[in-house]
Amino acid sequence: MRLGAFVLTYNRPEALAASIAAIMGQTRPPDLLCIVDNGDPAPTAAVIANFDDDRIVHEPTGANLGSAGGTEYGFQWLHDQGFDLLYGGDDDNPPLTDDTIERELALLDRAGPGVGGVGTVGARFNWDRGELVRFGDDDLVGDLDVDFIGGDQCQLFTREAIGNAGPADGQLFFGYPDLEHCLRIRAAGYRLVVDGELMLEYRRATGRTDRTQPKSAVPHRPASAIWRNYYTTRNYIWMMREEFDRPDLARREALKSLGRSIACWKKGLSYGGQFVPLQMRGVIDGYRGVRGQTVPPHKKLDRL
Repeated sequence: MRLGAFVLTYNRPEALAASIAAIMGQTRPPDLLCIVDNGDPAPTAAVIANFDDDRIVHEPTGANLGSAGGTEYGFQWLHDQGFDLLYGGDDDNPPLTDDTIERELALLDRAGPGVGGVGTVGARFNWDRGELVRFGDDDLVGDLDVDFIGGDQCQLFTREAIGNAGPADGQLFFGYPDLEHCLRIRAAGYRLVVDGELMLEYRRATGRTDRTQPKSAVPHRPASAIWRNYYTTRNYIWMMREEFDRPDLARREALKSLGRSIACWKKGLSYGGQFVPLQMRGVIDGYRGVRGQTVPPHKKLDRL
């Protein structure tokens, strides 16, 4: 089975170098690693040249396609190259153990028929509430069927699943491309599975155990990242209405957006004055079916 991998990068050569080293240093490295480059190709080319490894190839996209567009590009490129297994990740989320890919491949082998993908961190999706459901730490035992594997969590899909369900939807630009993609793969009849013990190791490594506090309606992102809320609101409403025929969940998100628009004023007049217009625009654009990059990301303090 030929394993191809891609890493999506955007003007972060140091992070990219660390990610390449972690992936190519795996106990089972990919047969080829494609660097999908959304940014300036010159620094990325220099990083790749330092590895002097002909298994690493450079694919500049020519524009900032966002996380969604870059992920679509990577999975489609690997599929077109004929790889049997397709691994995708971000430049700042390398594997946290040196045997992550080997353990993912073992999981694929033992999980049985109908598995379309595996990963290191996953969740189930509550279709009544339209929300992801987090596993408790004590639940992370054995192999767990999930509905969602985070796009930055060492996703590994089969060629068949990508061929039949398609790659991520690049027109989302940013905001839930991994959720939309995983739910679409599940709707196509494929299982998604994570290794509970490996997921617990990842939680411990990133300090994410024992998280039980309730969610707050007050937005947690800084002012420089408010643009992200626009895309998550817009894309959630669009995919629930158009992709999954759940207008009730789209309405639920619109009501949540109203709640966030009220609660955001607790962070100050300046924050609320920036947050509310973008949040309302996200709702409107979601219902209008607007796609692509419509709000530019904050390039200084945030990145795609």
